[in-house]
Amino acid sequence: MRPEEKIKKSILSGNISHAYIFEGSRVSGKAQVAESFLRAISGKVNLSACPDYYEVRAEAGQGRSVRSIKDGDMEELQANLKMKPQGDRNMALIRDADTMTVRAQNRFLKTLEEPTPGTVVIMLSENTENLLETIRSRCVIYRFYDNDPVAKADNAVRDIPDLIIDREDFHKIKKAIASGIKTREEAYAFLDLLENTYRDIMIGRDERSRLIGKEEAIRAIEIIEETRRALYGNAIVGYALKRMALRIQENQ
Repeated sequence: MRPEEKIKKSILSGNISHAYIFEGSRVSGKAQVAESFLRAISGKVNLSACPDYYEVRAEAGQGRSVRSIKDGDMEELQANLKMKPQGDRNMALIRDADTMTVRAQNRFLKTLEEPTPGTVVIMLSENTENLLETIRSRCVIYRFYDNDPVAKADNAVRDIPDLIIDREDFHKIKKAIASGIKTREEAYAFLDLLENTYRDIMIGRDERSRLIGKEEAIRAIEIIEETRRALYGNAIVGYALKRMALRIQENQ
């Protein structure tokens, strides 16, 4: 399922998280989807005229030699998000989230851990690896691709996450991976599906959260992200995915 379809489904169901990361290139359309999402949940056509909407982006100048989001930028955003909204909720769009300094990320972590009710924050990122794991683990992550391999691969891989999560026989999982995932793009799509499912389990949105503990889900997500990094480093697709599935099983 494409990110746009998942987001639309969450809006219709009212199942809206307080924090999201939209990852993708500048031409992936992630910014346009983020803006449409915020317009939909706020009922405002013009976000810039909405008093409950706040935007942060990397800036140069004022003594900054490199474009980045600093601690002071996040401190100001936090103060704004604590104010009572005029409408139903406060909203924030953080562009260039990859450029947040470590200090800025650690400051903002407090907001993600203890969000004001109704608040929705979207961070736009080109590579989530530039964000702290403590930040990533508290956000729903959607990945946008220029050629949308998620849509192409979804039919082939949609059943494999359930095989892993439901602790099916490893040989059955290996066979499904070998037959269903052929390309690196399909592998990334599969990792997205698996990671999002574990995140749903971690926060209690999936009924399997009764059987799988939060710590187990967090460790599975860590293994998935390690596998993603291995694929970024040109690891062999089939080997990396099978090894990941085995590590997750051993963690169960």
